[in-house]
Amino acid sequence: MTATVNRSLLSLAGGITGVLVLGFGLAYACGAPPFEEGRGEIKASAVCGTLGSSSGSAAALREVLPDKSTYVFDDAITDARTDDMDLSYERSCFVDGDGKQLVVATVEMLQYDNADDWRKDVVEELVPASSVKPFIAADKAVASREIAALYVPCVRRGLGRHLSVVVQLKQPGKADDEELRQGLITLARNAARFAHQQAKCDAPYEVTR
Repeated sequence: MTATVNRSLLSLAGGITGVLVLGFGLAYACGAPPFEEGRGEIKASAVCGTLGSSSGSAAALREVLPDKSTYVFDDAITDARTDDMDLSYERSCFVDGDGKQLVVATVEMLQYDNADDWRKDVVEELVPASSVKPFIAADKAVASREIAALYVPCVRRGLGRHLSVVVQLKQPGKADDEELRQGLITLARNAARFAHQQAKCDAPYEVTR
């Protein structure tokens, strides 16, 4: 009788231990406390040049990005405008967190007959038209919790080419919709200021116009 009771107790103890081990294993895999990793640092010095003001953009990124243990920035200049006769400019920034793409920012020199055509062709390829609202900047500027985009005057002569600036948030952080939208607007405005200078634009442009 005693042996049977002991075996039952041992079996029960073994079962409880197994459940605890399984529970801790799942908690670790899911990053639940006490195993969750701290948020990685977003340093101004690491932010892509494409996003302009490093300190301002770093603060905006901290606002809109989800918590990740590491953040990686990949800045690429595909086509630098070399002189006033050059009618092309293109650069981009990709932000990854723990191996997942979080933000894609692009700047490209384009020309449309009117700014509404740009919005339909560029912005509405990425998000529904009903999801974005205008804000004051450039010839056309729209934003939502997922995207901020500006159509910025660049080349004065000829057809008057513009810079298309688009910042798309692939994975949002914990901020509410309006905070996400304002953070993306900050990033897009910073990118526009920087690109207008780097692309040697001669058309007048006020970022809050």
